[in-house]
Amino acid sequence: MIPEPDGAGDCQRLLVYGTLRRGLRLHHHLERLGALFLSEAEVAAELFDLGSYPGARPVIGKGKWVCGELFQLRRTFHDLKVLDQVEGFIPEAPDRSEFVRALTPVFLPNGSCKEAWIYWLSAPSRAGHRRIASGDYAEWQARNGTV
Repeated sequence: MIPEPDGAGDCQRLLVYGTLRRGLRLHHHLERLGALFLSEAEVAAELFDLGSYPGARPVIGKGKWVCGELFQLRRTFHDLKVLDQVEGFIPEAPDRSEFVRALTPVFLPNGSCKEAWIYWLSAPSRAGHRRIASGDYAEWQARNGTV
C-alpha cells in the first residue's frame, strides 16, 4: 500500500500547465475525476516542448512564468494516485519518473498566492527540448497548429 503523500490531505488544489488543461487532449482525466476549475494561474517556472507534451521546471527569481489552470480535486488522495499514473510519476521511485509531484506556490490573476500540487519535469532538459518562451502551452500549440 502506498502511503498518503505528505500534505495531500491538506491541499486539494492542482495546477496543470500542459495536456491536462481544458480543451487539450488529456483534460478528460480531470473531468472524469470531477475536478472543479477554479482559476487561471501562473507559476515561476520555465516551460519546455517535449514533443507531444510539455514539461516545466521551477525557477528562482523573477521574469519566467508558466501559465496554467488551477483545479480543486474532490478526493485528493485518490485523484492524485490516478493523476500520478497519467503523468508517469512513481511515488516510491521518483528517480525513475519523468515527472515528480510537489507542492508549489501559484499566483492568481487577483494577485493572491495559493499552494497547489504540480507535476514538475524531473530530468534536466535535453538539447532537443525547445523552451516555450511564452510559458503558455495552449497558446503555443494553437500558434504551431498542433491543437
